[in-house]
Parts: sequence; structure tokens; C-alpha cells
Amino acid sequence: MIRNRQPARLRALAMELKAARALSGKTTRQAAKAMGLSIASLNRSETAKRISPIRDIAGLLALYGVIGADRERILDLAENLDAREWLETGDRLRLMAPFVGFEAQAESLAEFAPVYIPGLLQTPAYVRAIMALAATDDQGREERIAARLERQKILTKRVSPKYLAIIDEAVLRRSFGGPEVMVQQLHWLIGRAALPHVTIQVIPFKHGGYKNPGAYVLYGFRSELPIVYIENHGVSGFLHTSVDIDKFQGATAALARHALGAADTVNFLKRMVADYERS
Repeated sequence: MIRNRQPARLRALAMELKAARALSGKTTRQAAKAMGLSIASLNRSETAKRISPIRDIAGLLALYGVIGADRERILDLAENLDAREWLETGDRLRLMAPFVGFEAQAESLAEFAPVYIPGLLQTPAYVRAIMALAATDDQGREERIAARLERQKILTKRVSPKYLAIIDEAVLRRSFGGPEVMVQQLHWLIGRAALPHVTIQVIPFKHGGYKNPGAYVLYGFRSELPIVYIENHGVSGFLHTSVDIDKFQGATAALARHALGAADTVNFLKRMVADYERS
């Protein structure tokens, strides 16, 4: 069995291999035959049930036409399955492929937002206001904006994950793009909160202080273990141990207790709209 391996890395590697094969247009039968593998072996590699030798992974990437930074990223995953942690420093774009992959596979998502409105709930104007702070050229910025907006489609799919967003009031008071952008953003939150599978809770200033765990997303899956994504200044990554999962499940429950309920949050957001409209 492979349970002693890092499930986040192994599962991310499986997603990468499956996505690369699909992008190349090859079926599992075609890829397996070209590599001298059984279809079952390739399927198990793509579902994180088998650890492929590095030479097989390198061969598959060559077969699929994966080169450059993408090839390096995937081989790095394969070579570090036994690493005790999966944390990256610098540009979090190195983690975007597994981040989006886990998000798309999740049955539930719980997110705490102490600085920005969660990406799945941001309006295009709000995204642009945030991205204006990024040290990227116009083309790179537009690509990142488009990618973020594409991610939001998971909340309107026929089968969508159950999504909980807990937002500190400070996030809503911090005006990105000016009052007009914030009014639009708040109305958008109110609309998203009406979706049956979306719950938004605000922690208001009047509730006082609380233990702040920092920004994170807790992914829950139907038949796999949960994974936590954490992000701080210059450091981001995935946690998966039972201790870490228990810690962040407890943090989510504590934050939810400290926050307004769903209905009270909507009323709070409506009052904030009025505040911005007066400013």
C-alpha cells in the first residue's frame, strides 16, 4: 500500500499525469502501449493508487509533449513523494495546478479569508483591483484574472461542492478599487449567499478578538482524506496529516461560532452596501 506516502503530493502527481495525457489527446490504451505498460498500471498511476518509477514518468511526459517548467514541476513532485512537507516559497503559481485540481475534485470547501475576499467570490473588478498590486506585466495579469474567473464556475456547476466562506469584517472594509467596486462586490456576495450550497459568514468587529489561523482552504473529498491549503506572506503549501486536519477542522468550527449566521451575514452585507453608497 502507499498510505505512508504524502497523499497531497501523490494525488497532485496523479492529476498532473492524467491532465497531461488528456491534453495530448492520447487514450490510456495508446499511452500504455507506447510505454510498454498495462492499461491497469497507467490507470492506477492516474488515480494515485500506484507509484510510478521516475523513468516511466519522464517517458510519459516526453510522450505527452510536456516540456520546460511544467516538466520540471511534475518531475519535482515525483522525486519528492517522501518529503515531510509540501511548502513553497516565492511565487505561489507553482502550486496553482494542484490547487485548482483539488478544488475541482472536492466535495466540500471551507475557506477563511482574513485579508481578501475569497477568489471564488470575487467580482472581475475586485480581481483587477487586487491584481493591479501584482508585479506582473499586463498579459500575465490578464491571464491570472481569466484563470481566477474560470475557477468560479465550480460554484454554478450542476453538481457543485458545498462551500463555506468565513470572512473577517476587515476584508469588507478594505476598499479595493473604490466604493463603486466594493458595492458591486458586496451585492455579488449577497447573490452568491442565496445559492443552496454556498454559506457565507462574516466575523464582525463587534464580536471582539479571536484566534486567527491565517488564510486557508480545507478541502473535503468523497473517498479521499481531506487536505488543507495554507498561505502566508511568501509561503504557501498543502498539509495532510491527521493532526493538521483536526487542527483546521477545529479552527473552522471555532471561526463559524464566532461569526454571524448566514441570514445575519446577508443583513450585515446589506448595511455595508449602504455605508459604501454614502461614502
